[in-house]
Amino acid sequence: MQKLQQYSSARSAAPEVDRNSLIEHIRQQLNSQQLGLASSEGFTPVPVSLTPWQLTPAQFNHAKQLAALLGQIQAQATQQLEWLLRLTKGLAKSQTVPGQIWRALHGLYDKRSLKSADKCQAQHSNLMLNRHDFLLDNQQQWRWVESNPIAAGMGPLNSSYLALLRQNQPGPYANNDAITSQAEFLAQGATAMAKLQSEDSLSPLMLIVVDAHEDNIFDQQLLCNAVIRQGVRVERVTVKQLLQCFINDKNQLLWQESRVDLLYWRTGYNPSAELNDQFWHFRAQLEQAAVAQSPTLAGQLTGSKWFQHQFTALLLDDPSAIATQFGLTSAEISTLTQTVVPSFALSGLTLDRAQQLIAEGYWYKTQQEGGGNVARGQAAKDKLANADSADLLMAPIDAALRREAFTSLRQGETTVSTEHISELGIFSLGDEAHYGGYLCRTKPAQNNEGGVHRGGAVLDTIRFPQLTGP
Repeated sequence: MQKLQQYSSARSAAPEVDRNSLIEHIRQQLNSQQLGLASSEGFTPVPVSLTPWQLTPAQFNHAKQLAALLGQIQAQATQQLEWLLRLTKGLAKSQTVPGQIWRALHGLYDKRSLKSADKCQAQHSNLMLNRHDFLLDNQQQWRWVESNPIAAGMGPLNSSYLALLRQNQPGPYANNDAITSQAEFLAQGATAMAKLQSEDSLSPLMLIVVDAHEDNIFDQQLLCNAVIRQGVRVERVTVKQLLQCFINDKNQLLWQESRVDLLYWRTGYNPSAELNDQFWHFRAQLEQAAVAQSPTLAGQLTGSKWFQHQFTALLLDDPSAIATQFGLTSAEISTLTQTVVPSFALSGLTLDRAQQLIAEGYWYKTQQEGGGNVARGQAAKDKLANADSADLLMAPIDAALRREAFTSLRQGETTVSTEHISELGIFSLGDEAHYGGYLCRTKPAQNNEGGVHRGGAVLDTIRFPQLTGP
């Protein structure tokens, strides 16, 4: 007779671990391994969950498949510049970073044939290290929140925390190899560009472009150290320092007389004084220089909320156009259709209609990244008076609530509470969008923001229920 198996709680199947000892050990290891964020004191341990999110392998694998599909589409879009610029032309007058990117790309190729431009973009100087964020709704369906091909971080911290947690709570966790896979991807990109440039024996050089006052330096350093172990030199530079580079007569980018093989962008996605006309002129020059970028301007544009808005609208209105553009099957189109969330551009709405949608629960989303750029209710209505042409209202996602007792550790103190929402970010690498680890964050259900830096979320892990039988 065939044996029957059923899922049981991993917590009940795992041996009991002394709770106080576990908490104290994790507290010590977060500090000793410097798993955290930069602060005015120099270091603050990252807030973490001690209650892993229970997902089935099928649920997790489906999220990975969605991330691969989105990553492949975005990678292809960077090589189809005419289509990409046409799809996102609503950014032409937007006073946002995506608007600046659109104008830089359009201006760069305005006097060239777009066929030649597409050919230039297809030379694989664009390395897509992307993170696709999903929420699980109350129908157990993954919903696409957004994608980030620039500043796609915190996978290394999450990977390191998982390694720490599973030392003390063994069990069937979802694999998170963010540090290794992402480092290998970046190192291979730098090495490939170096070989195209020269036969010299010098190791490739990667510049990681960061904020002058970066609070995510510890996460970045985990990744950079792993890239260095792959034989690639790594230098941290700010935007101001990057602008001291120059492009020589061989079309090579030089930093302090050393050829740069890869620019890995971890800043340059929100308006700031550094992102001035000089910066955008330089970024346009980089598009034609012999240097790999993660990402290029086109790659960054595909991660904008405006691209997501326009792609979703076209998918829902004319799925055959998307299928033809990207060579997708009917099953893939169906999967995407079930995953996307409709949105409206405020520029196309009357004030009354915008207020009505907000009253129905729609989220106000700007084109900026990070915390503080989404709003609901009255806070959303307050933004209407100063709306940018690319601001959006996105339909709400009725996210599944985690109702179990949830234990978190923040600045050495534990808290037990209920009703939380978890968000899963899956990293995808390259044109084929291979799996590059995950970022899981969990926040109180009443919080708008789901970030660890801002928003009250904590780093979490994915644990599979254990099979029991017979």
